[in-house]
Amino acid sequence: MRLCNRGSGRGFTLVELVLAIMIAGVIAAVAVPRMADRSAFQTRGGASELRTALRYAQRLAMAKNREVCVTTTASDLTLMFNPSLTAGQPCIPVIRPDDGSNYVLTLPAGIALTPATTFRFDAQGRPSVTPIGLTVGGTVTVTVERETGYVQ
Repeated sequence: MRLCNRGSGRGFTLVELVLAIMIAGVIAAVAVPRMADRSAFQTRGGASELRTALRYAQRLAMAKNREVCVTTTASDLTLMFNPSLTAGQPCIPVIRPDDGSNYVLTLPAGIALTPATTFRFDAQGRPSVTPIGLTVGGTVTVTVERETGYVQ
């Protein structure tokens, strides 16, 4: 029967430890700056909130059988609806279902929304102006399709 040298199988060699530390250092050098810069996350989050607001406006127009007005500025989006069946009439604010305030979506600081525009969803959910392409943070585009009003 052979005796095993139990001491040679324990621990790590100096070369293995140095390689592990080098790999961890490279990963940290690549990952930490990406995690520290939150503007990409805020841009995507703002675009997602914008899509949600536009889809809500379209569905509200179809549910109420009224026009819903969408107004965008450099930093926010406001939803309003036409209280009468006559197209083109002045709009009144849409009330948020969660807290009862006016429906205004404000993007995070430093994230711009372009272009500043105004359009309406009609009672069938179609936008009044086509094509609609909104850019969030200069990188993410939110579009509203011409005939269907689909927001992507």
